Amino acid sequence: MERKRILVFGAGVIGSIYGGLLAESGADVTLLARGKRLSELREQGLALQKVSCKEGATHEVLHPSVHLIEVLTPDDVYDYIFVTLRAEQVAEALPQLAANASPTFVFMINNAHGYTAWEQALGKGRVLPAFPGAGGSIKEGIVQYGIVQQQVQPTVLGEIDGTLSPRLYTLQRLLREAGFCTTIQRNMDAWQKTHLALVCPLACALYYDGGNNYSLANNRKALLLTGKSIRENLSFLKRAGIDITPRRVAALRFIPKGLMCDLLNNIFASRWAETFVLEHSLKARTEMLYLTEQLLDLAQQRGFALSSLQTLLGSMPLVEKNRV
Repeated sequence: MERKRILVFGAGVIGSIYGGLLAESGADVTLLARGKRLSELREQGLALQKVSCKEGATHEVLHPSVHLIEVLTPDDVYDYIFVTLRAEQVAEALPQLAANASPTFVFMINNAHGYTAWEQALGKGRVLPAFPGAGGSIKEGIVQYGIVQQQVQPTVLGEIDGTLSPRLYTLQRLLREAGFCTTIQRNMDAWQKTHLALVCPLACALYYDGGNNYSLANNRKALLLTGKSIRENLSFLKRAGIDITPRRVAALRFIPKGLMCDLLNNIFASRWAETFVLEHSLKARTEMLYLTEQLLDLAQQRGFALSSLQTLLGSMPLVEKNRV
């Protein structure tokens, strides 16, 4: 396959993982970074280290070869531009993205309001929604990461209109060659709303308990409220005519509260939760609150009140909520 030219717009944890592993697999990768992260990359280069969630073992540190830029110019064209910003940062970046002539922008960002604003800014057909199946943290300049298993949450991608386009299959092949588990969704909008219905309560539960997944695992009151919120959120999607995607998630609506509590206990008591839930929830607290407010707003627009999620969110100090 022809070597693809890829820009990763945002060099945080997710951007570094995807950019680095794509570069390792042979793609021509450029990272757009700013501020402290740009200085760090210029001084130390990109460094990735895979960490096993089961035993905590680490692998050798990789140093992928990538280009670095600070500004995207209109005529700097790439086969794919991966947008790996936080949700609340997208609006500010849209004018710079829209001015660029590249054909495909892969937005690896969740949102509850769909893709209309992104398409209006960039033009119809240039937005390809996706969601990462990886996570981790940056420690002393090294991105320590894990890749989520296929059966849990692979990297998800799809066209807005649900078509199975050549660029979609090419992107999937690129990601698989880079070591990412991937799946194509025909209804990305429904998938992302379902994802928010699950992860917003998980993140808010961490804040509710104080910011430690192992402590949360033993807080039965918080777990019961979190389980209730998940059931309420999924019921809202169902009643609002939004497909619960993937369909197996719909079964969570009917799990007895005691069993749901046990399930959440097992999740939060794991190193998996520390790597893929806690790290992001704490580092991207502003984003998670922004997305939670979006989900609550969507429900309100449809005539629903997500009371348990409101309770979890309302437990947070006012100074935290004012950061959104």
